[in-house]
Amino acid sequence: MRTSSVPSLSIRSYTRNMCSHTHDHFQLVLPISGHIEIAIDNFDGKVGVGEGVCIAPQEIHNFSANELSKFVVADLQEVPNHLNDKQQPIFQVNRALQAFLGFVEIQLTQFAHHGHREMVTLFFTLLEKSVKGSSVDKRITPVLSHIHHDVSQSFTQTELARIACMGTTQFKQRFKAATGQNLRDYLVSSRMEKAKALLSNTDTPILDVALSTGYEDISAFSRRFKAYFGQPPGFYKRK
Repeated sequence: MRTSSVPSLSIRSYTRNMCSHTHDHFQLVLPISGHIEIAIDNFDGKVGVGEGVCIAPQEIHNFSANELSKFVVADLQEVPNHLNDKQQPIFQVNRALQAFLGFVEIQLTQFAHHGHREMVTLFFTLLEKSVKGSSVDKRITPVLSHIHHDVSQSFTQTELARIACMGTTQFKQRFKAATGQNLRDYLVSSRMEKAKALLSNTDTPILDVALSTGYEDISAFSRRFKAYFGQPPGFYKRK
């Protein structure tokens, strides 16, 4: 049995070697890059970006993941009532919660504010708005993992359709059904939310933020950012 200080949030990676243990508290695993293979009482499969899994106290779980994948892990004494359901342990991560996970990654990686009370409180509030069940076609899971491994890269429909083992027409339909956006809009929103998190919560220069989100031209980045948020990057710059 594993024990830890709860409630807390942490950033974790796992190995490809299958591990197994239990906890005396709830544990939620939410991918921010890559996916995890996990087996619990009522689920056996992949959980990727856009999803989370709720593991109940004393529930044995077997898991493995690519070492390069990263996850926000929440150890909690309680979870929202609708997620306390061992029959349906998978839940959807909405856009607001996914953006917050990017903020958590920055805070915990750069500032080591593990278990920060305000972060845990906001996490729980956003979690209450989540929906049970997965909306992600499992063929799209490795695609989202590939995208979120480095959102600064260029991606084509053909390349991503090949990862999903689909034709491009089917891929376009399945991707939009899974994410609610076409590929172009999904990439823009993912890059802009990451940029906002970096600007708001770190001292990263605007040029470096632009480069880390795929923009070599800072003017083009600034125009896109203002069009998306209604304010220029400097408005969100950490003082």
